[in-house]
Amino acid sequence: MAGMIRVAVVDNDKLVPAGLRALLAGTGDIRVVHAATSLTEHLAAAPEADVVLLDLRLEDGTEAAANVAALRRRGVRVLVLSVHGDRRHVRATVRAGAGGYLVKDDDAVKLTEAIRNVHDGQPALTAELMTIINDDPPELSPQEARALYLYGTGSTLAATARRMGVTIPTVRSYLTRIRSKWAAIDEPVDDVRTLIDQYQPRPDR
Repeated sequence: MAGMIRVAVVDNDKLVPAGLRALLAGTGDIRVVHAATSLTEHLAAAPEADVVLLDLRLEDGTEAAANVAALRRRGVRVLVLSVHGDRRHVRATVRAGAGGYLVKDDDAVKLTEAIRNVHDGQPALTAELMTIINDDPPELSPQEARALYLYGTGSTLAATARRMGVTIPTVRSYLTRIRSKWAAIDEPVDDVRTLIDQYQPRPDR
């Protein structure tokens, strides 16, 4: 059908696609053509879809930003759906190429408008989420940023200390200070490695 926006859904909850099909049935220009519970399943099926509605947290443990990037490499547009709306999730997925990000309690009108916007190459973000994206993350000292980059890209504490020319306790102190800075803005972080995409450009190796 001319003008039809073909939508694929990748979501842990198998009931979500059925709900979305019912929700979008009356739009006339949006149709759910495929559903999967993992990105691997979706890519294996290779459905002809214009927009993928992607659940932020899939049970296979894959990173949302990596999933977005993989879909974008295949030429499809991505709208992330989640119950989470914090800075880290929003910024990481949008930086990876997502055209929009909606919290799952958003209403049907917002969803259909978001799908159309993403399909047309326009951003689909609420004013609240735009504010989150535009907010800068806590500022790090050069040494903190260096420690985050090295540790966040796979170096052990010992290797990070060696490459920085400091002791392991010093590296730990840098990472602790980073956690404290995020806790100070009410976004506590257990694993600082999840923050690496929040800081661009990354320090030189």
